Amino acid sequence: MKRRVGGLETEYGLVCVRADGSRALEPEAAARELFRPVVAMGRSSNVFLRNAARLYLDVGSHPEYATAECDDWWDLVAQDRAGDRIFADLAAQANERLAADGQDARIHLLKNNVDSAGNAFGSHENFLVDRRGEFTRLPRYLLPFLVTRQIVTGAGGVVRSEPEDGAAGGAPAQFVFSRRSDHMWEAVSSATTRTRPIINTRDEPHGDPTRFRRLHVIVGDSTMSEVSTHLRFATTDLVLRAIESGRALPELALHDDITAIRAVARDLTGTAPLPLAGGGTTTALEVQQRWLDHVTEFADESEQAVLETWQRALDTVRTGDRTWAAQNLDWAIKERLFTQVAERRGVDLGDPAIERLDLAYHDIDPGQGVFAALQRRGLAPQRLAEARIEAARTTAPTTTRAHLRGQVVTAAQEHGVDHVVDWTTLRLTRPGAMPIQVLDPFTTELPAVDALLAEIRSQGTAAPAQPMPFA
Repeated sequence: MKRRVGGLETEYGLVCVRADGSRALEPEAAARELFRPVVAMGRSSNVFLRNAARLYLDVGSHPEYATAECDDWWDLVAQDRAGDRIFADLAAQANERLAADGQDARIHLLKNNVDSAGNAFGSHENFLVDRRGEFTRLPRYLLPFLVTRQIVTGAGGVVRSEPEDGAAGGAPAQFVFSRRSDHMWEAVSSATTRTRPIINTRDEPHGDPTRFRRLHVIVGDSTMSEVSTHLRFATTDLVLRAIESGRALPELALHDDITAIRAVARDLTGTAPLPLAGGGTTTALEVQQRWLDHVTEFADESEQAVLETWQRALDTVRTGDRTWAAQNLDWAIKERLFTQVAERRGVDLGDPAIERLDLAYHDIDPGQGVFAALQRRGLAPQRLAEARIEAARTTAPTTTRAHLRGQVVTAAQEHGVDHVVDWTTLRLTRPGAMPIQVLDPFTTELPAVDALLAEIRSQGTAAPAQPMPFA
């Protein structure tokens, strides 16, 4: 599939604390305060926005944002960054209300995967695949890539191993490529929480079920760096295209994917031996390099920048030279930052100050988040122009079905017309209104949608409704 639609679902950590750091509101109460403008606008905590993205409150009081369908991975990064800013605005408004009410309380939204109590939440990647392909064959080749991809796209973090039986104390804290790896329990499964898999097989295509299937990858870290987020999708897309091509592929199936993913996370050299299913061993670096070399054979000119960035990331691990990566890739930015702070304070990586720094790195508040501060100092990447990110807050991608959904939501909100939309369906809520189904994710024009837009404009209020207060 040369042209593929994808999307990213991000669950945000939510905490509301007093000035002294103690908890001010329980997550449920903080979530209600955060979503107050959303409910006022859409009479629900589950809404689709003008940019065709979905914003909602997930199980466990996790605010979640699902980007619109994108067929350009930089468009997806822009949509993802727009989601951060929409939620940051909601948090700022909630904090203003709490302050006006005299409460010593401040809401923080954290774009990470693991909180201080060890609870995990997700950053799920979605890729359109052809229903006619052999989906059961796909994990055999994709899993080794996903297990080792963290040496390029991991968010980085610190873990402390549990003490062995009879041992006193725990192992020293160590920096890892991905803390998410310790929360994976199966290679492939239809579950998402109880036995969290690398690939989720729940069959929800959000499109024509006779033509499409949705590949749901839930192993990825929530990434702050635009470079890291782009690489997550661009490299995986290239590997999927290679698998779909029918050509001979690297045989790199691992003996135990879950054991391997934990080993890869802890080996910052990328050279730890990983047992293969067919005997022998490989390494994380070798798996990634084999796939990079393989996809290079068919990548076109427009994808050369992705290949070069992928290679630079692998060279970083191979040589130990962090010069480039420490300003571009999340794990390397955090490794340098944590090491500098630990050395300056004379503490080890297991110190609570480092844990607080990790959380602050993922705080999406543009005024308080550490990543945003690093960007202002030129120590973290900002590849997308501000205008592109701001436009993505209210404008859907124009080359996918999202364009139609965005038009309908925008027109309905501007003219005060009640409506209901989801990933595949558009309709008004008036009696007798018929739903319009858009099952092809690549559809950008449809006469039925044109007629629906005309009906909205004719039935709407003379004075357009106010725009969303948070986008």
